[in-house]
Amino acid sequence: MPDFRNSPSMNLLITRRYLLQCLMVFGLFFAPASQALQEQTGEAATLAQDVAEEAAFKDNLGRDTPRGSFVGFLQLTEQFDYSAAAKFLDRRNLPRATREFSGEELARQLDFVIKRGMKIDIELLSKKPSGQVVDGLPDYRDELGHLVSRDGEQILYMQKVPGADDNHIWKISNASVALIPELYDHFSYPQWVETIREYLPADIGFAGVELFKWIIVLGAALLSAPALWLIGYGLSRLISKPGSPLHLATRKLFTRPLVLLIVMIITGSLLRALGLGATAQLFMEARTLITVVVVWTLFSLIDLARASRAEKFIAQGRSDAHILGRPMANAVKLLTLIAAVLIWLNNTGVNISTLLAGLGVGGIALALALQKPIEDLLGAVSIYSQQPIKTGDLCKYGTVFGNVEEIGLRTTRIRTLSNTLVSVPNCLIAHGAIENFSARETMLYHPELPLRYDTSTQQMETIIDAIGQTARDHDSVVTKTVRIRFTEFSENSMIIKARIYVDTSDFSTYLQVVTELNMAIMKIVEDAGAHFAQGAKTIMLEQTPVL
Repeated sequence: MPDFRNSPSMNLLITRRYLLQCLMVFGLFFAPASQALQEQTGEAATLAQDVAEEAAFKDNLGRDTPRGSFVGFLQLTEQFDYSAAAKFLDRRNLPRATREFSGEELARQLDFVIKRGMKIDIELLSKKPSGQVVDGLPDYRDELGHLVSRDGEQILYMQKVPGADDNHIWKISNASVALIPELYDHFSYPQWVETIREYLPADIGFAGVELFKWIIVLGAALLSAPALWLIGYGLSRLISKPGSPLHLATRKLFTRPLVLLIVMIITGSLLRALGLGATAQLFMEARTLITVVVVWTLFSLIDLARASRAEKFIAQGRSDAHILGRPMANAVKLLTLIAAVLIWLNNTGVNISTLLAGLGVGGIALALALQKPIEDLLGAVSIYSQQPIKTGDLCKYGTVFGNVEEIGLRTTRIRTLSNTLVSVPNCLIAHGAIENFSARETMLYHPELPLRYDTSTQQMETIIDAIGQTARDHDSVVTKTVRIRFTEFSENSMIIKARIYVDTSDFSTYLQVVTELNMAIMKIVEDAGAHFAQGAKTIMLEQTPVL
């Protein structure tokens, strides 16, 4: 039989199989590396292109990128240098009506239109000389911003135009410049504002806001503040009567922070309507001043609520309950301040996600470290809100029996009948069973009267009737609760049990009434000729007649 394994064709087939397997293994190991190399090559090419663009050409006015060109225009207009700002406008091929205006006037009008009608967002503009490449516009044009005119929404554009030495620079497009006169008419001020504007210098201002705008805003503040103060003063007198403990705090709230807050809202709205430059828009978006005033207002409201709650506690006879007001108010103020700072940071453009994550981790660590104090504090809140006990109450917790001397933030102190002081954590009282004797409307007097076996039936009836009548005649006894019964025969005595409720919740008064009743019962037994049984056994001897 021929040996096919050693044939040339079989050897060639095996060789090809080995080569195929080697190629497959090579592909498995080196395909990811090849893909990663291609990605790195693409990133390197993009980075090299960006570096090349940045190093290629730098305009002395910053017009080599869309963002640099618009920022340069804004900086010059905030300095009221409109002649230099005109260099950022593409004035080629303008309509005849637009060519009648000088470049300086067009720059002034465009600054007016941007301040009045467009929200400035520098971050949306490209920092690359090539501009945005994914905005669906031609590579020589980028979108600058939107505004609404009488003809609907208008879009302003930046456009790449030829510069010196065969370089290209970015300017505000001629199509946008052609719209400036029409937009200027649309966003023009009312006549009274124009009148004020004419009498004041146009090239003086602060933070890009002209002098006439500051004058108008200041006038509005001076006119509105006294009127709002009078309104706040009147409301404070309506809400709280003069002379009341809360009147001063109420008047301060309505005549100080609330008035300032409303004045700032009015002036801020007016300033936005008059038009803000880029710097002023950034400052207004941060809302720094109004955040401070809002925090002041909330702090005043918290203090007023705490004072109001303290007055209610005092009126209820719980003068010690207001001690929780200050720490709780401070905790609410702290949370309010943290929230205000986070909101302000977010308004200024800071990413607060990391801060929130840090606060979350820190809060968990703090909560674990202060677990027991927080439990006691919450226990104090529970005690003051549910009022199982209050200062001065006679209570029993476990084996501790005495008067509540103080309910603090961490512990409740109980003065025992032996004059010792026991401190019990609030969390234990809040979650445990506590017996409050002072919460009783009446107190039970429940004596057992053991009479000797030589007491006759007539004597027993006389004693029971007399005790019942004496108890009913007492001023501090609830008449309908009086029960006097001959209940049992014990080994050494016959037992009379009394069930009498004393109409008081004061322990000292109760003891006085009990003393009076005890003395009256002793006299009743003596007058009836009966005797109380002693603790020892009584042996009665009877003489048997001799038969």
